[in-house]
Amino acid sequence: MQELQDDFGARGLVVLAVSDEGDDLVAPYVDQNGVGVRVASGSGANKAFGVAAYPSAVLIDPEGKIAWTGHPSSLTKGTVEKALKGAKARALDEFMAMSFDREFDRKLASAVKSAEAGKLGKALTAASRVAANEKLTPAQREEAVALAGEIEAHARLLSEQAEAFLARRDVLTAIMVLGTLSKELKGTEAGNALAARLDEISKDPAIMKEVDAAEAFEKARSLSAKRGAKKAVKKYEAIVKKYPGTRAAERAAMILREL
Repeated sequence: MQELQDDFGARGLVVLAVSDEGDDLVAPYVDQNGVGVRVASGSGANKAFGVAAYPSAVLIDPEGKIAWTGHPSSLTKGTVEKALKGAKARALDEFMAMSFDREFDRKLASAVKSAEAGKLGKALTAASRVAANEKLTPAQREEAVALAGEIEAHARLLSEQAEAFLARRDVLTAIMVLGTLSKELKGTEAGNALAARLDEISKDPAIMKEVDAAEAFEKARSLSAKRGAKKAVKKYEAIVKKYPGTRAAERAAMILREL
C-alpha cells in the first residue's frame, strides 16, 4: 500500500488504512511500525463495504464507485492506473481546498475555481472584487458577498482546527496549517493575525520543545519504517531522555515498552 501511495499519490490516489480498533491500540502500532499512509481508527467501514476477511482492500474511483475489492497483495498497479482515469492531481496544500454543491454566476467563476484549488487569498480577492462592482446586479453582488463569507468561514475553521492540533500537542501539523494559511492570506487582516500567532508560537519555549521533539520523533519513525523498529531504539531512547514531558517522548517511551 505504501508503494502504491508513493507511485500514484501525486496523481490523486489516497491510501487510507482503516481499523475498527480504538486509537489506544492503533496509534502505538502506527508509531512502532512507521506507517506512512493515512490511518483511521474506530471505523465501521468494514460493515459498509461488506468486508468478510482481513486484510481487505477497496479501490474507489474518482466518481465514488467501487472499482475493485480483494486482498491488498492482489491489487496491481495496472488496476490502480485504470481506476485513476479522470482523477485530479493532489497538491501538498489540498486541505485548503473548498468544494461546492451548487452553481454560481459566471462572474464568480474565477473566485470559485481558486477556492476549489485551495487558493483562498486569490479567491477572496476575486469574490470581493465582484461584490464591489456597482455595474453588476444586486443579486450578483449579494452572491459574491456570500461566497466571500464562505471563504472566510473556511479559513477560520482551518485556523480553529490548527489550534485544536496544538492543544493535542500535534505541533508539526498545527504549525503547517497555520503557516500555509498565513502565507495564503498574506496582507489581509486574517493573514496578519495568523502571522502574529505563528510568531507567538515561535517564542513559546514549551511549544518549541514539543516541535524539536516531534521532528526528532519523525526521523526515528522514518528509520523504523525503513530498517525496523529495533534499529531506531537509540533514537527513541534519546528522545525520552532529551525531551521529557513532551508528546513525542511519551510516544517514544510507549514504543520502547512494546519492543
